Amino acid sequence: MAIDSLFDRGKYKDWKEFAVALRKDRQIALDALYMSEHHAEKGSGELARILVRQFYGTDDLGLE
Repeated sequence: MAIDSLFDRGKYKDWKEFAVALRKDRQIALDALYMSEHHAEKGSGELARILVRQFYGTDDLGLE
């Protein structure tokens, strides 16, 4: 499932799968951070940033 689709209509199972992938792949984390800033679904964006912070210790991955 694409990140924008996850933000729009992701269910628990989708978010669980996303969290596993996010922990394994820094690029997915970077993509999620980008989408969290540009997607209309701000609640999902916040959740994605919380997950990035949980796995990487920061929600900017050193980009800011």
